[in-house]
Amino acid sequence: MRTLYASADILKLIRDGQAVTRSELMDQTGLSRTTIGTRLAELSKRGLISESGSAASTGGRPSGLLAFNAGAGVILTIDGGATRSSLAVSDLAGESLSERSALRAIETGPEATLAWATSELDAMLDALGRTREDVWAVGVGLPGSVDAAGRPVSPQLMPGWDGYPVGDRLRDHFGVDVLVDNDVNVMALGEARQHDPKEQIVVVKAGTGVGLAYVAEGVVLRGAQHAAGEIGHTQVPGHEHIECSCGKRGCLQAVAGGQRMADRLTAAGIPCANTAEVATLARGGVPEAIAMVREAGHAIGFVLATVVNILNPSRLVVGGDLTDARDFLLSALRETVYREANTLATSELEIARARAGARAGIIGTTTMALEHALDA
Repeated sequence: MRTLYASADILKLIRDGQAVTRSELMDQTGLSRTTIGTRLAELSKRGLISESGSAASTGGRPSGLLAFNAGAGVILTIDGGATRSSLAVSDLAGESLSERSALRAIETGPEATLAWATSELDAMLDALGRTREDVWAVGVGLPGSVDAAGRPVSPQLMPGWDGYPVGDRLRDHFGVDVLVDNDVNVMALGEARQHDPKEQIVVVKAGTGVGLAYVAEGVVLRGAQHAAGEIGHTQVPGHEHIECSCGKRGCLQAVAGGQRMADRLTAAGIPCANTAEVATLARGGVPEAIAMVREAGHAIGFVLATVVNILNPSRLVVGGDLTDARDFLLSALRETVYREANTLATSELEIARARAGARAGIIGTTTMALEHALDA
């Protein structure tokens, strides 16, 4: 465990309620009263803490009670999906103050999408009596690969976004740091906050596309090029008849991606516009939709079996619109993972729906930006 010297570490102790007086901070950290005083002065100057009243005295000078000021600023969140985008304004405790969601195709391009997002966020701030001066950081989740600089890289579901400086565009508008990551990574971060922080969790998103993220002890492992978890173009045996947009055949995304499934249902004479409608049709008992969702579950499970063998997670969490198709997806996925993966690796593996549900992206993106802002 690293020594708690930084102001951010002191703030975390106060936020979590582990230490609410100077004496308790000294006991927890081993720092001197003078050093504690310096750290608290830094936090107070930023408006992050207040000190009032007094704790029960055990002798000597009464110690003031320290409190985290969640209203010192706000965090803005853009959770962009292939067909739907959500926006949020949250306080510094991560509590949502305002949220909006709209059906918007990400393929309209970065300029139109970000112009809409900034306009809506400005309006949300105004409705809350806040301004851009109150914004501490912006978090963005996007449905595609994102490099370390926050630029989309060859995103299959985001034509026109390749290399676009998303962070720079938003930084110019709001004047604060902007954190950009792919939607599955931020969803995983949001989901991880619902579980024991020591767990190792694989989070899968089954929506318009298919992707995964790996969280170990609360940290998303993104890989050397931030490309970890890009499983969409892994080939699944027995599906060579399905051509993928990348030019290969049998890719997981072509087999189990919600939009491709919707297209195949429509071609079969069953009108279906998107992933959510695939799930609705399956819930409604349409045999073709049920069969297709189960086929997707088996395909995803086949790829995940290898992931489980390599990473040996304690929990496998599945989210995304396809999980709304009753238990058709999850039952097929579980069956295949337990059949194909190493017996020891699955002996205590729990496979379940995402606890955070549809808000996992908002929660994770907010968390990403919030942790950056408070650690600054």
